[in-house]
Amino acid sequence: MAANNVERRPPGGSDRYRPLPTGTHGLDPDAVKRDQRARLQRAMIELITQKGYQAVRIVDLARLAHVSQPTFYDLYADKEELFTSAYDEVAAQAARTITQSYDPQLPYEQRVRMGLRAWTKLAAEQSEATSLLVLGAFGAGAKALERRRRIVERLERAIAIGRSDSQAERPSIDAGDLTVKAILGGIREITGARLRAGRARKMPALADELTAWASCYPQQLPEGLQAPAARRPPTPSAAAPSERARRAEGRLPSGRSDLPRQFIVKSQRERIVDATAAIVAEKGLAGLKVPDIARRANVSLQTFYSIYASKHEAFLGAQKVGMHQALGVAVAAYQAQGEDWPRAVSAGLRALIDFLTSEPVHAHLSLVDTFAACPEALEIRNSTLLAFGAYFGPGYELARDRVEVPPIAGEAIAGGIWQVLHHYIENDCIAELPGAAPQLIYFALTPFVGVDDAAELAREARAGPPAPAAAMSV
Repeated sequence: MAANNVERRPPGGSDRYRPLPTGTHGLDPDAVKRDQRARLQRAMIELITQKGYQAVRIVDLARLAHVSQPTFYDLYADKEELFTSAYDEVAAQAARTITQSYDPQLPYEQRVRMGLRAWTKLAAEQSEATSLLVLGAFGAGAKALERRRRIVERLERAIAIGRSDSQAERPSIDAGDLTVKAILGGIREITGARLRAGRARKMPALADELTAWASCYPQQLPEGLQAPAARRPPTPSAAAPSERARRAEGRLPSGRSDLPRQFIVKSQRERIVDATAAIVAEKGLAGLKVPDIARRANVSLQTFYSIYASKHEAFLGAQKVGMHQALGVAVAAYQAQGEDWPRAVSAGLRALIDFLTSEPVHAHLSLVDTFAACPEALEIRNSTLLAFGAYFGPGYELARDRVEVPPIAGEAIAGGIWQVLHHYIENDCIAELPGAAPQLIYFALTPFVGVDDAAELAREARAGPPAPAAAMSV
């Protein structure tokens, strides 16, 4: 190696990032490069776990992996290329681990149990790598997200094909059946929550509960519940602001005003929140700048900084408003059904979906862009998910005389639904989302009321009028 590429010895003699011997060592140059790549991949996994993809710098990667920056650029074009190589390696290892534990001759529920035991064991023993797989890609660039989509789609196809107990009876993959996507989404959310909380070691204890929950859903989707496919258009279009947001863009009269100060500040805050969401939807989080927010919101920079300290605070403010309103409209529709819990869940889900469809830029910020933001944004998201999951509590009592519902079901269902919503919005198919509402209702209710009743209630929701979405307020 050239002098400026000399590798540094790790302090303290750590073996995790120990480089191969330097100087005239007679080692195969390809072996040296493989070792350097492996150390950089480990460093990427470790640093993303600590502070997220956006905060990881190449200088930090090189320092932790004990390679020079010129060596880094000899091996990888940029940070994103290193990320995708690490992601591919982790995904391949996870696939090998699960495949080796999977016996296709076993009945479906046993296959699920063995696969989940392998997955939860992997999460416990290699928590950082698993965290990269279930969380890390969301903060990365377009190439990494596309790689994640392809890997997830391959996994979904493989599971969909393997759901039938009989090779001869295996159906063709139904693009309108979201069951596998929702189940995997629930497992992903359960895993991610435990990893973030530092409870990875407890994951294996959840394998049987997750199996019991996943096995509640039959291998064939009941008739009449197919959802529209969420195929990404060749040229994605920017999410359009809602009618409410367009009305809010109007500037209040300048100069002296008789309007109450509280009203003026409320209007300014609403416009800043809407402008932040619109800019993030158009340009991504990296393209968000305070002057652009102020210009679009029709406020001065001084006014902006009197309300939010930074663009980061404005993003969190927009996320909190969107999440709070989404929860609010869903809860209002839920409570309007009184003691009829299954129809309350149905009404709440439909109101949530109608709200998201009516506020596309806020839906994108809250469900998609949150992952690329910061730990605080993830905490806001997670708190909202827990709040949604709490409304499944009465279902356990309802099901008590019929079946024992796994305790993990409510949390897993909330996570699975959130992942399906994310799927439609990420693929610029939010207009198709209302068509998925009946199947999501079926998915939410099946563990508690059984397949037939859940399907009937879902079909009833498809036939009924849509729930009105409440106006958004700051």
